[in-house]
Amino acid sequence: MVAFVPDEDPGLEPAVHIHGHDEHVIPYEIMCWFMELVADQVERCRTAFGQSGRETGE
Repeated sequence: MVAFVPDEDPGLEPAVHIHGHDEHVIPYEIMCWFMELVADQVERCRTAFGQSGRETGE
């Protein structure tokens, strides 16, 4: 499982990719934990983007 957090444009939405050929069961608690990590990374990237003085494409 990989989270793609687009740090070059905070207007883009993060995406989660689950790779593999077989079915995977991910426990709810693990998914919540992972999504908390993703949310923290999104916040850090958007904060850094804002501090750099660049503007979004919105």
